[in-house]
Amino acid sequence: MKRLLVLLLVLALPSLLFAAAKTQKSHMKTDAQECSDCHAAQDQAWLTGKHGLMNVKCVVCHGSPEENFSPKPGLSRCRGCHGEKVEDVETKLPAKDRTCFLCHDQHTVAIKDTAKIKAGFHGQGGVK
Repeated sequence: MKRLLVLLLVLALPSLLFAAAKTQKSHMKTDAQECSDCHAAQDQAWLTGKHGLMNVKCVVCHGSPEENFSPKPGLSRCRGCHGEKVEDVETKLPAKDRTCFLCHDQHTVAIKDTAKIKAGFHGQGGVK
């Protein structure tokens, strides 16, 4: 009887672990949870930046935690509002550098280091 019980446990354990892993599919643990519950510093930086002041939510860039979440959003997420700027980056920078975050902070979207980045990249034809 003990052998049967141990055998059942050994056979059932992997499927129980697999089922538990599947329930953690979503980035967020509950529907009521907000991004700011775990990412307070990023949320505060975002809220005080231009996008936050315009009421742009985290899901605009990062996508829905349940469907298309991206921890590092690509240029395609910016195209809807900033098509011209995205085109500058896509056509004037090497593929490895094609990101807004080469020059801009990820959450405030402020220019990172003005000593290394020529002012007016987008306004001056994208020449670095």
